[in-house]
Amino acid sequence: MNTKERILDYLRLIRPQSAAHTAVFPIIAALIMNERDLISLFVLFLIGMFGHIHGYVLNDYTDIELDKKVSELKKKPLVKGIIPKSHAVFVIIFTLFCSYFLTIIFFFSIIPLVLLTLSAIFSGIYNVYGKKFPGSDFILATSMVLLFFFGASTVSLQFTVVLYIIASIFFVEAVFASVVEGGIKDADHDFLGNVRTLVTVMGVKVKDKKLHITTPFIIFAYIFRICFFGLIILLGFQPEINIWNSENIILLVIVIILLILVALLFYKFLSLNHKTYDRSKIKKMYAGINVVNIGLIFVMLYPMFGTIIVLSLLMLPLTWYIVLNTILYGKALQPWS
Repeated sequence: MNTKERILDYLRLIRPQSAAHTAVFPIIAALIMNERDLISLFVLFLIGMFGHIHGYVLNDYTDIELDKKVSELKKKPLVKGIIPKSHAVFVIIFTLFCSYFLTIIFFFSIIPLVLLTLSAIFSGIYNVYGKKFPGSDFILATSMVLLFFFGASTVSLQFTVVLYIIASIFFVEAVFASVVEGGIKDADHDFLGNVRTLVTVMGVKVKDKKLHITTPFIIFAYIFRICFFGLIILLGFQPEINIWNSENIILLVIVIILLILVALLFYKFLSLNHKTYDRSKIKKMYAGINVVNIGLIFVMLYPMFGTIIVLSLLMLPLTWYIVLNTILYGKALQPWS
């Protein structure tokens, strides 16, 4: 194997294409707390990236045997055996060390360190035991929210109502993405692997090459989508946001259009029931749903952040994802996992 291919395999292991999506969590929290120092925001971005790499490599390391059962996932570096397991362990330890090192150097305080530690613990529990008991998706969501509050705590501990609402939105979205979107995406091999998740317990599976979504799963999905809409509406009434009473008609129209698009994409995703299972199509829909959802949240924060910050938050994860995904996999919206 030449040097280029080896480098690409290591990059595929750490999945940098979606790292920016995770890295903006602490940044958004810090921005809500009025942090505008670029160095501090950049350091938070790096910590978020290290957290992303740590979690995904640990997940791949623990899922090697399960991933071997899916032909598409046999291309993953650890499954192929191209990258030794010991190297993955090194990455897991090194990224955790880097997160703590940067936190101690730039944000040394007890609360940020505690929140970062709790986030790492919850992430570890999910990645190691996540497919062994139902409801572990809530542990993953808790880890993400703890990372979010970590970002806020590096600025101030006087948390605002807007911060708590955004944290709740991220929690709901993390559960929805893990259970509903991720559950349908992985329905083929999770069912065959006899894993214990909310999705498999609710009976979602692929049989005779067709996706079967059960009524309990649909109810669960609707509950979390309704919670998302409710929290978005509540956010719009906050004095710092005030979207619904705003004289900015263009902003209001954009928000309404995005809300309608979120609802349509949700309906289209569940309409895959009883249709031929196509993992490639599902992954593209998964990516599209996440882009629209996070875009809506950023637009809702426009009154607090302004044009430059919102555009930066919108373009950074999307551009980062498309460019790196194209480099690593040759496709803008379709990785191998």
